[in-house]
Amino acid sequence: MPTSASIVLFVFGGLMVLISLLGSGFSVREISFPRISPVIRSTAALLGAGLVVTSLVLLSNASPGPGRENPTAHSSTVPPAPGPVTTSPAPPVATPPVSSPSVQPPGTARTGQPAGDRTRALLAHVPQSIRGSCSGGDAAKFPPSVVAVVACRPADGFPVVYLQFVDGVSTRGGFDVLLKDVRISRNACGPTVPLNGRTTYSAAGRDAGSVACHGGSDGDTYLTWSNESLAIVARASAPPAEYGELLEWWRTAGPPPGSAV
Repeated sequence: MPTSASIVLFVFGGLMVLISLLGSGFSVREISFPRISPVIRSTAALLGAGLVVTSLVLLSNASPGPGRENPTAHSSTVPPAPGPVTTSPAPPVATPPVSSPSVQPPGTARTGQPAGDRTRALLAHVPQSIRGSCSGGDAAKFPPSVVAVVACRPADGFPVVYLQFVDGVSTRGGFDVLLKDVRISRNACGPTVPLNGRTTYSAAGRDAGSVACHGGSDGDTYLTWSNESLAIVARASAPPAEYGELLEWWRTAGPPPGSAV
Protein backbone atom coordinates (compact mmCIF):
# COMPACT_ATOMS: atom_id res chain seq x y z
CA MET A 1 0.00 0.00 0.00
CA PRO A 2 2.71 2.63 0.76
CA THR A 3 4.42 1.78 -2.63
CA SER A 4 1.22 2.48 -4.66
CA ALA A 5 0.70 5.82 -2.94
CA SER A 6 4.31 6.79 -3.63
CA ILE A 7 3.91 6.06 -7.36
CA VAL A 8 0.71 8.13 -7.53
CA LEU A 9 2.41 11.04 -5.77
CA PHE A 10 5.41 10.73 -8.09
CA VAL A 11 3.23 10.79 -11.23
CA PHE A 12 1.07 13.65 -9.99
CA GLY A 13 4.13 15.65 -8.98
CA GLY A 14 5.76 15.06 -12.36
CA LEU A 15 2.64 16.33 -14.12
CA MET A 16 2.65 19.46 -12.01
CA VAL A 17 6.30 20.10 -12.89
CA LEU A 18 5.54 19.47 -16.54
CA ILE A 19 2.63 21.95 -16.44
CA SER A 20 4.89 24.61 -14.91
CA LEU A 21 7.41 24.09 -17.74
CA LEU A 22 4.84 24.15 -20.54
CA GLY A 23 2.83 27.00 -19.08
CA SER A 24 5.01 29.66 -20.72
CA GLY A 25 3.34 28.82 -23.96
CA PHE A 26 4.38 26.16 -26.42
CA SER A 27 3.11 24.89 -29.71
CA VAL A 28 4.16 21.94 -31.88
CA ARG A 29 2.41 21.86 -35.24
CA GLU A 30 -1.27 21.52 -34.51
CA ILE A 31 -0.76 21.11 -30.72
CA SER A 32 -0.38 24.29 -28.71
CA PHE A 33 -0.30 24.99 -24.98
CA PRO A 34 -1.83 28.24 -23.80
CA ARG A 35 0.22 30.60 -21.71
CA ILE A 36 -0.35 30.25 -17.92
CA SER A 37 0.04 32.90 -15.27
CA PRO A 38 3.53 32.98 -13.71
CA VAL A 39 2.04 32.63 -10.23
CA ILE A 40 0.23 29.41 -11.16
CA ARG A 41 3.32 28.09 -12.91
CA SER A 42 5.47 28.78 -9.82
CA THR A 43 2.91 27.15 -7.54
CA ALA A 44 2.64 24.09 -9.79
CA ALA A 45 6.43 23.79 -9.95
CA LEU A 46 6.83 23.94 -6.17
CA LEU A 47 3.92 21.59 -5.51
CA GLY A 48 5.07 19.13 -8.15
CA ALA A 49 8.66 19.13 -6.87
CA GLY A 50 7.42 18.55 -3.30
CA LEU A 51 5.26 15.62 -4.37
CA VAL A 52 8.12 14.06 -6.33
CA VAL A 53 10.49 14.36 -3.38
CA THR A 54 7.88 12.99 -1.01
CA SER A 55 7.23 9.98 -3.26
CA LEU A 56 10.95 9.26 -3.52
CA VAL A 57 11.32 9.39 0.29
CA LEU A 58 8.39 7.00 0.73
CA LEU A 59 9.79 4.60 -1.81
CA SER A 60 13.17 4.56 -0.11
CA ASN A 61 11.62 3.86 3.32
CA ALA A 62 9.36 1.12 1.94
CA SER A 63 12.22 -0.98 0.56
CA PRO A 64 14.13 -2.84 3.36
CA GLY A 65 17.80 -2.06 3.40
CA PRO A 66 20.68 -4.32 4.35
CA GLY A 67 20.68 -5.36 8.01
CA ARG A 68 17.06 -4.33 8.58
CA GLU A 69 14.71 -6.99 9.86
CA ASN A 70 11.34 -7.70 8.39
CA PRO A 71 8.92 -7.07 11.27
CA THR A 72 6.29 -9.38 9.81
CA ALA A 73 8.66 -12.28 9.57
CA HIS A 74 10.03 -11.52 13.05
CA SER A 75 6.61 -11.49 14.66
CA SER A 76 5.66 -14.78 13.03
CA THR A 77 8.49 -16.65 14.73
CA VAL A 78 7.02 -19.22 17.13
CA PRO A 79 9.05 -19.84 20.28
CA PRO A 80 9.85 -23.45 21.02
CA ALA A 81 7.45 -25.28 23.24
CA PRO A 82 8.63 -25.55 26.83
CA GLY A 83 9.74 -28.95 27.91
CA PRO A 84 8.36 -30.85 30.92
CA VAL A 85 9.12 -29.28 34.26
CA THR A 86 10.76 -31.55 36.77
CA THR A 87 10.65 -30.83 40.47
CA SER A 88 13.08 -32.20 42.97
CA PRO A 89 11.52 -33.85 46.02
CA ALA A 90 11.76 -31.78 49.19
CA PRO A 91 14.34 -32.99 51.65
CA PRO A 92 12.85 -34.98 54.53
CA VAL A 93 12.10 -32.99 57.66
CA ALA A 94 13.43 -34.48 60.83
CA THR A 95 10.71 -34.87 63.45
CA PRO A 96 11.94 -34.43 67.01
CA PRO A 97 11.17 -37.39 69.24
CA VAL A 98 8.14 -36.94 71.45
CA SER A 99 8.70 -38.01 74.98
CA SER A 100 5.71 -39.62 76.66
CA PRO A 101 4.62 -38.07 79.95
CA SER A 102 5.77 -39.82 83.03
CA VAL A 103 3.03 -41.87 84.65
CA GLN A 104 2.97 -42.19 88.40
CA PRO A 105 2.89 -45.90 89.27
CA PRO A 106 -0.19 -47.18 91.10
CA GLY A 107 0.04 -47.13 94.85
CA THR A 108 2.19 -43.97 95.01
CA ALA A 109 0.89 -41.18 97.20
CA ARG A 110 0.88 -37.51 96.17
CA THR A 111 3.93 -36.86 98.35
CA GLY A 112 6.08 -39.09 96.09
CA GLN A 113 6.23 -41.90 98.69
CA PRO A 114 4.43 -45.21 98.21
CA ALA A 115 0.88 -45.10 99.54
CA GLY A 116 1.49 -48.25 101.54
CA ASP A 117 4.29 -46.59 103.53
CA ARG A 118 2.12 -43.56 104.28
CA THR A 119 -0.76 -45.80 105.36
CA ARG A 120 1.47 -47.87 107.66
CA ALA A 121 2.88 -44.67 109.17
CA LEU A 122 -0.66 -43.45 109.87
CA LEU A 123 -1.69 -46.80 111.39
CA ALA A 124 1.23 -46.53 113.80
CA HIS A 125 -0.60 -43.60 115.47
CA VAL A 126 -3.86 -45.56 115.81
CA PRO A 127 -4.26 -47.34 119.18
CA GLN A 128 -3.47 -51.04 118.95
CA SER A 129 -6.93 -51.99 120.21
CA ILE A 130 -8.44 -50.30 117.12
CA ARG A 131 -5.70 -50.99 114.56
CA GLY A 132 -6.79 -54.53 113.76
CA SER A 133 -10.15 -53.31 112.46
CA CYS A 134 -8.65 -50.71 110.10
CA SER A 135 -8.16 -50.74 106.33
CA GLY A 136 -6.62 -48.26 103.93
CA GLY A 137 -8.86 -45.69 102.28
CA ASP A 138 -8.61 -43.67 99.06
CA ALA A 139 -6.81 -40.38 99.67
CA ALA A 140 -7.79 -39.15 96.20
CA LYS A 141 -11.33 -38.53 97.52
CA PHE A 142 -9.95 -35.82 99.82
CA PRO A 143 -8.05 -32.56 99.23
CA PRO A 144 -4.47 -32.85 97.87
CA SER A 145 -3.05 -32.16 101.32
CA VAL A 146 -4.41 -35.57 102.49
CA VAL A 147 -1.76 -38.23 101.80
CA ALA A 148 -3.18 -41.28 103.62
CA VAL A 149 -6.55 -42.51 104.93
CA VAL A 150 -7.52 -45.40 107.20
CA ALA A 151 -11.07 -46.37 108.18
CA CYS A 152 -11.71 -48.48 111.31
CA ARG A 153 -14.72 -50.27 112.83
CA PRO A 154 -13.62 -51.62 116.24
CA ALA A 155 -15.92 -54.17 117.81
CA ASP A 156 -15.93 -52.40 121.18
CA GLY A 157 -15.96 -48.87 119.82
CA PHE A 158 -17.39 -46.65 117.12
CA PRO A 159 -16.66 -46.18 113.39
CA VAL A 160 -13.75 -43.79 112.96
CA VAL A 161 -11.71 -42.41 110.03
CA TYR A 162 -8.14 -41.06 110.33
CA LEU A 163 -6.73 -38.62 107.78
CA GLN A 164 -3.00 -37.93 107.43
CA PHE A 165 -2.22 -34.37 106.25
CA VAL A 166 1.05 -32.91 104.97
CA ASP A 167 1.73 -30.53 107.84
CA GLY A 168 0.16 -28.57 110.68
CA VAL A 169 -1.05 -25.75 108.45
CA SER A 170 -2.92 -28.12 106.12
CA THR A 171 -4.25 -29.96 109.20
CA ARG A 172 -5.93 -26.82 110.52
CA GLY A 173 -7.32 -26.06 107.06
CA GLY A 174 -8.61 -29.60 106.64
CA PHE A 175 -10.26 -29.50 110.04
CA ASP A 176 -12.14 -26.33 109.06
CA VAL A 177 -13.20 -27.88 105.74
CA LEU A 178 -14.74 -30.87 107.52
CA LEU A 179 -16.79 -28.46 109.65
CA LYS A 180 -17.83 -26.09 106.86
CA ASP A 181 -21.47 -27.25 107.04
CA VAL A 182 -21.61 -27.16 110.84
CA ARG A 183 -22.96 -24.08 112.58
CA ILE A 184 -20.83 -23.84 115.74
CA SER A 185 -22.76 -22.14 118.54
CA ARG A 186 -20.67 -22.82 121.68
CA ASN A 187 -17.06 -23.36 122.72
CA ALA A 188 -17.36 -26.60 124.72
CA CYS A 189 -18.12 -30.29 124.22
CA GLY A 190 -19.36 -32.68 126.92
CA PRO A 191 -22.09 -35.18 127.80
CA THR A 192 -24.22 -32.43 129.36
CA VAL A 193 -23.42 -29.77 126.72
CA PRO A 194 -25.64 -29.43 123.62
CA LEU A 195 -24.07 -30.24 120.30
CA ASN A 196 -22.43 -27.90 117.77
CA GLY A 197 -19.59 -26.94 120.07
CA ARG A 198 -15.88 -26.53 119.37
CA THR A 199 -12.96 -26.31 121.77
CA THR A 200 -9.36 -27.37 122.27
CA TYR A 201 -8.12 -30.45 124.06
CA SER A 202 -4.87 -31.28 125.80
CA ALA A 203 -2.64 -34.36 126.01
CA ALA A 204 0.12 -34.88 128.54
CA GLY A 205 -0.52 -31.39 129.87
CA ARG A 206 -0.12 -29.70 126.49
CA ASP A 207 -2.57 -28.50 123.86
CA ALA A 208 -2.86 -31.22 121.22
CA GLY A 209 -5.45 -29.79 118.83
CA SER A 210 -9.13 -29.01 118.41
CA VAL A 211 -12.29 -31.08 118.89
CA ALA A 212 -15.82 -30.39 117.66
CA CYS A 213 -19.07 -32.12 118.61
CA HIS A 214 -21.93 -31.78 116.16
CA GLY A 215 -24.84 -33.48 114.51
CA GLY A 216 -24.79 -34.92 111.01
CA SER A 217 -27.25 -34.90 108.14
CA ASP A 218 -27.83 -38.63 108.76
CA GLY A 219 -29.10 -37.95 112.32
CA ASP A 220 -26.00 -39.35 114.10
CA THR A 221 -23.72 -37.40 116.43
CA TYR A 222 -20.08 -36.77 115.43
CA LEU A 223 -16.80 -35.98 117.05
CA THR A 224 -14.12 -34.44 114.82
CA TRP A 225 -10.69 -33.82 116.32
CA SER A 226 -7.17 -32.93 115.20
CA ASN A 227 -3.61 -33.46 116.33
CA GLU A 228 -1.53 -30.69 114.75
CA SER A 229 1.84 -32.04 115.86
CA LEU A 230 1.14 -35.32 114.01
CA ALA A 231 -0.87 -33.62 111.18
CA ILE A 232 -3.80 -36.01 111.72
CA VAL A 233 -7.56 -35.36 111.73
CA ALA A 234 -10.04 -38.04 112.85
CA ARG A 235 -13.83 -38.31 112.87
CA ALA A 236 -16.08 -40.81 114.73
CA SER A 237 -19.86 -41.15 114.82
CA ALA A 238 -22.56 -42.71 117.06
CA PRO A 239 -26.32 -42.63 117.42
CA PRO A 240 -27.56 -39.70 119.55
CA ALA A 241 -28.43 -42.03 122.44
CA GLU A 242 -24.78 -43.16 122.62
CA TYR A 243 -23.22 -39.69 122.49
CA GLY A 244 -21.95 -39.95 126.08
CA GLU A 245 -20.30 -43.31 125.33
CA LEU A 246 -18.74 -41.80 122.18
CA LEU A 247 -17.16 -39.04 124.27
CA GLU A 248 -15.78 -41.56 126.73
CA TRP A 249 -14.43 -43.81 123.98
CA TRP A 250 -12.82 -40.82 122.22
CA ARG A 251 -10.39 -40.41 125.15
CA THR A 252 -8.69 -43.65 124.08
CA ALA A 253 -9.19 -43.33 120.28
CA GLY A 254 -5.86 -41.58 119.69
CA PRO A 255 -3.75 -39.95 118.55
CA PRO A 256 -2.82 -39.49 121.37
CA PRO A 257 -5.43 -40.01 124.07
CA GLY A 258 -7.08 -36.65 124.82
CA SER A 259 -9.23 -35.07 127.46
CA ALA A 260 -11.87 -32.44 126.78
CA VAL A 261 -11.08 -29.01 128.16
